[in-house]
Amino acid sequence: MKNRTIAAVFAALSVVTGAHAAGQQDFAKAVEQRYRAVEAAIQARDGARWLTEFYSPEAVVVGEGSKETLRGHDALRPVVNGIVKETRSCTIRPDSTRQASADLGYSFVTYQCSPADAAAADYQVRALFVWKKTQAGWRVVAESYTMGSM
Repeated sequence: MKNRTIAAVFAALSVVTGAHAAGQQDFAKAVEQRYRAVEAAIQARDGARWLTEFYSPEAVVVGEGSKETLRGHDALRPVVNGIVKETRSCTIRPDSTRQASADLGYSFVTYQCSPADAAAADYQVRALFVWKKTQAGWRVVAESYTMGSM
């Protein structure tokens, strides 16, 4: 009896661990798709697509050089539009550190960006994203960023 109970506990743990690993893989795949969508939106100079593909409507963003905390799409729109206007391309390099529960997660990235002005130097921005699973899929609900790489 005791051995069957122990075996049942190990079997249950195996199922939970397997489900957790699958959930982490699903999260990693989903946020990777969001990163590629942002890169494509920047390349296309489409700030509206960046907002809807990446940020939740209630997203909060703060970082180096920000004079204030940005809250929601209306506050983010001019910033995002300015970035796409002034940036030729960005590559998003995810850090391997990321974690998710059923509907919340976080990830770290480095943006490697080239300004539209070819004479200007490339730059890097590192960011921490807090993600929430929504009806539209995983979207950023909070971001903190600073200049430089991970």
